[in-house]
Amino acid sequence: MRKRATFKPAVFVIAMTLSATAAAAAAPNQASANAIDFKWSAKTGLGYDSNAYQAPSSAYFDLATGKQETPKVKSGFFVPYEAKVEVEKARNQDSTLIGSASIDGSLYLGSGLGNANESNLDLMAGVENVLKRKGKSKDMLYIGGVLERHNQTYVDHDSGLGKTTTLSGRDVSSLYNYTRIGIEAEYKNRTGAINFGLTGKLLSNDYEAQRGMPQQDHTYFRAGGDVDIPLVAQTGLNLSYNHVIRDYAYRHAHAADATFTTKLLQYSYDTIGAELRSRLSAEWVLYADLDHTQRTDNNVGYGDYDQNRYGIRVLYSKDRIKSRLSLHQWARDYPNGFAFDVLGGGAKKYDGIDLRLKGELEQSKNSALWVELKHEIQNSTDLRYDFSHMLLMAGMSWAY
Repeated sequence: MRKRATFKPAVFVIAMTLSATAAAAAAPNQASANAIDFKWSAKTGLGYDSNAYQAPSSAYFDLATGKQETPKVKSGFFVPYEAKVEVEKARNQDSTLIGSASIDGSLYLGSGLGNANESNLDLMAGVENVLKRKGKSKDMLYIGGVLERHNQTYVDHDSGLGKTTTLSGRDVSSLYNYTRIGIEAEYKNRTGAINFGLTGKLLSNDYEAQRGMPQQDHTYFRAGGDVDIPLVAQTGLNLSYNHVIRDYAYRHAHAADATFTTKLLQYSYDTIGAELRSRLSAEWVLYADLDHTQRTDNNVGYGDYDQNRYGIRVLYSKDRIKSRLSLHQWARDYPNGFAFDVLGGGAKKYDGIDLRLKGELEQSKNSALWVELKHEIQNSTDLRYDFSHMLLMAGMSWAY
């Protein structure tokens, strides 16, 4: 068995070393660069969740367990929250130290909804360097470290109860809690005839161990880039490509008949995207999105899938009002997978619709009222994951 990756603590140190080296290579400090720019923002309100545990839309026969299931849809209210602190210190005109800390999540109210709580804590620190200037345009390089903590209850979607192992009944509801640490880099070229960018990220995901369940620990690697192509006045095209690898230290890959093999799992994702942007007027901007993702499981191809996603986004901004509407449709096809991961379960397929609407009304220079609607419909031949889900939220935000 492959050993768990051991670079976790070292990754953050390496990121900071690279950042410090990049900063040291810049010009000496100037007296005017001593100021520290400090910003913070916060957001909260009240929300209603129509299906807190994403329970399936109707009763179904579970081919994996051989049981008839009757899902219980649980709805109720919750408090969404976000808070972020950002700090910048310019070493000189071409080098800036950057750091931030943020927390966000949802706190559900009422009995029976506690397992829907979710929280994220993100820390980052690095150095941003200006490599080249041309008028007001700059070529930028950022290198930094990332430290994240995610808490989420692993639930039974049918009941909303925390998951337990099948044979022993042992509580494994902490299966998806993890700490993530790593490095990231981003390069932006804005001084040439065509704008483009390159990104990279290497993360180690350390999950809480759960006896009787396959451990989720894995290494995450992403490399990609994008390019902006001007078309006509007020209209442009952005093309992007991303390659992602998730390399698991303990999980095993499926065989062609959906049983598990001794080979450890590794997923590779390749995504090609296109975004058409057109400013229709001073107030309106229209986006058309299209992307295709291909996943391979690097074994016999059981977990392979092809996914297509397309849709539009409309942005409106005038005076104190800002709003955004997005509507996307997607479909995912597993050419070798079976519904319920059972041989003879039929083809595994998913498709869905995501609708989002956001609105903001500025109250002062530093505060605003906001409202947000999210509605997702997911259809699947694997009826365990066939559901409809709506969130409606409203509240207030502050930024200083």
